[in-house]
Amino acid sequence: MKRILILFLLLGAIASHAQPKATDPKQLREGAHNFSLQWIGWENPGKVQITHKSGDLYFVTGEQRSADKADFVTISGTLKVLSAQELLFEGTIQTRYSDINNGQVCDKTGTYHFLAKGERKYWRLQEMDNCGGNSVVDYVDIFF
Repeated sequence: MKRILILFLLLGAIASHAQPKATDPKQLREGAHNFSLQWIGWENPGKVQITHKSGDLYFVTGEQRSADKADFVTISGTLKVLSAQELLFEGTIQTRYSDINNGQVCDKTGTYHFLAKGERKYWRLQEMDNCGGNSVVDYVDIFF
C-alpha cells in the first residue's frame, strides 16, 4: 500500500511539471482565437492564430472580413505577455470600414497594447483612434 501511494505521488509530481499551467500569467493558449472589429460585428468574428515563439513571445496573425469582403481588420506580428491581462503587440494592424476614414485603410504599424479589463473575456487594443484625424475609435479585440 505504501508503494502504491509513493507511486501516485511521484506520477502526480511528474505530471504537474510536464504540463504548463493554464494559470501561468506569462503563457497564452496557442491556436485559433476569435478576433473582431466592432464595425464588422461581434456575431461573426474572424480568427487569429497564436503560436509560441519563445519565452513570453508569441506570433499572431489573422483577420476578420465583412460578408462582401470589402471591410476588414488584419493583424500580423508578435505578442509579448506582460501579464494575464496585458499584451504588448509589435507589428501591423490594418482596419478598413467603408463609412469611416473615407473608406481608406487605417494602417497601424509599431508597438501597441492590448488589455483585458474587469470580467472581459478578450484583450482590447488600447490605441483605439482610427486614422484620418476623426474622432472615431476602433475596438479591435482578441478573445481568450
